[in-house]
Amino acid sequence: MKEIITENEVSRRSVLKGAAAATAGALTIGGVGASTLGATAANAADAFNVSFGSNNSNPPGPTEDAAWTAVAKSEGINVALNVVDHNTFQNQINTYLQGTPDNVFNWFAGYRMQFFAAKGLLTPADGVWAKMGKDFTAGFAGASTGLDGKKYLIPTDWYPWAIHYRKSVWKAAGVNPASIKTIAHLVAACKVFKKKGLIPIAQADKGGWEAMGVFDIVNMRTNGYQFHADLTAGRASWLDPRIQKTFANWKLLLPYCNKNALTESDQTAGTLVLQKKAAMIIMGSFTSGLYTNKSDYNDLALIPFPIINPAHGTDSIDAPIDGVLMSNSAASNLPASEALMEFIGSTQFSGIIQAISPGLFSNKNATVPSDPFIQSQVKLVQGTKHVAQFFDRDSRPDFAYPIFSNAVQKFLGGGNSVAIAKNLDAQWKALPPV
Repeated sequence: MKEIITENEVSRRSVLKGAAAATAGALTIGGVGASTLGATAANAADAFNVSFGSNNSNPPGPTEDAAWTAVAKSEGINVALNVVDHNTFQNQINTYLQGTPDNVFNWFAGYRMQFFAAKGLLTPADGVWAKMGKDFTAGFAGASTGLDGKKYLIPTDWYPWAIHYRKSVWKAAGVNPASIKTIAHLVAACKVFKKKGLIPIAQADKGGWEAMGVFDIVNMRTNGYQFHADLTAGRASWLDPRIQKTFANWKLLLPYCNKNALTESDQTAGTLVLQKKAAMIIMGSFTSGLYTNKSDYNDLALIPFPIINPAHGTDSIDAPIDGVLMSNSAASNLPASEALMEFIGSTQFSGIIQAISPGLFSNKNATVPSDPFIQSQVKLVQGTKHVAQFFDRDSRPDFAYPIFSNAVQKFLGGGNSVAIAKNLDAQWKALPPV
């Protein structure tokens, strides 16, 4: 798999520093970076009407959707919003796209986008890229390209996976985050947190995807990025002895996780950290969306998952790219669908979202907030050689769900890793050709 974001590309984005573009003014009509297509529609006799499928159901998602759709309407793009529970959307995407999908919808870069494009379930977005391709780096362009060479995705935002924690909790426990260099250090810290009456690691997997990120990082720390790429693409076997090394290293952490991981979502597990009941969570930085109180948010920090194999150090992370795609239904409503795609890819859109939930956006002209937590995300990716998308985005969707997600849940429930790997190997071989 091609690396999606290179170190140099992230470095170029990191120089766009300053105060967050998120101000009340960003929500008003005619904000900076207004969509040209939207403005054209606003002056026309008939505004664009387009349907949008949103998986942004978790807070602050509904607030974000309400804000940007209101501004889009002022630009002449009337959006019929269809919000579906995030996990339901994830698990039923194949059925959704083969049924009566919305014109435009939230989804992801990488293999999962390419898979649906290859199935003929998407409408190319080359027309939008011709207008705004200069606003994205080559890395984002590559992540948005199908196997046929056409562009399908307009990337919106990205976020790294790391160990997230509250500074005050670690300080009270006497654990210095800078001291966590190896997995042995992490286990030692977990023992301290456990003695303090804390859940050392808040683990979620109710949705069947949350623990995939933990598998990814343990696997890349154990066996390196290339093995991750080969495994998710089917070039490496699940019977490879390196798989058992990954499971063995992950098993070192399980005694320090909550026992009810299969009933905890990313939101509820993240809340355990927010409420100072758990010391950390291994999750994407979107977990910051739970920190609506400024003092809580200022207490949030991250560190990279520590070294397992010195040969690979901390040179790999998951930093998935989110974006929007056009379904087949967009072909009969192309001008409106493209107008919405262009609006969502704009700095106007990123400014609206920044006002509600600061983050890192794909448009290279978007402002990078100056607050320490956001800057720590940029620094993390700058110091990383390999960036993966996330297991369920780098692999076939019909393997990720339900096959691999079920396997991970069996492992978290105490299942035998050798039997799990054998079953995964058999099920991969039984998949139909792509």
